[in-house]
Amino acid sequence: MKNLVKILFLNICLVLSIDAQTETLTNTTIIEMSKIGLDKEIILRKINDAKDNFDVSANALIDLKKANVADEVIALMLEKSETKNNQNNSKETSQGYSENLPNNENKQFSPTLVSVKDALLNARTVAIEKSSLNPSRQGLEKALLKRTEWQKYNLTLVRYKQDADIYIEIGFVPLSIITHRYVFRIYDRRSGAIITAGETTSWGSLSEHLAREITQKMDKVLGK
Repeated sequence: MKNLVKILFLNICLVLSIDAQTETLTNTTIIEMSKIGLDKEIILRKINDAKDNFDVSANALIDLKKANVADEVIALMLEKSETKNNQNNSKETSQGYSENLPNNENKQFSPTLVSVKDALLNARTVAIEKSSLNPSRQGLEKALLKRTEWQKYNLTLVRYKQDADIYIEIGFVPLSIITHRYVFRIYDRRSGAIITAGETTSWGSLSEHLAREITQKMDKVLGK
């Protein structure tokens, strides 16, 4: 009986996930949800789970603000639009990771053999790269900065990986609709060496889960 209930639950989750993926959100949808008083956390979750066709032009953003749409909701709409544009402008063939560099990042470095520990110890700047819509870059940056472990690394977060010593690359594991698995790798940008890697799920707070796993893996590299 328990197995039957479990199977039914998984089937319901799968159907809901498929429905969410076929639904397309627009600015009008977001405004209507805000007008009826839906909590912003619910709206944020809906945006994360559904397809979208947002207008993030200056005039559209003004209309959203006039309609009292929460700033966090508008920020996530911008984030999703930015990610979609980046995906459309690049041809990435990896599963869960973006292996190709945009043309303006094709800088040549002399291959230097360094240990992953030294690469991490010598790093001063770090960037976040994503091949998935989630988590939001701002959310993950905030979650990392909140962790006490992060403070001892003396790393400054920068926007673009070509300006960073190391970078964290995050991707969604294909076909993990139910388990919602996300993977990450931390690279030494100059040598291309993988410093560490890991994975987590989006159940709960994806940003907090990733921040915890990332700092734990970094500590392990440093032998702490």
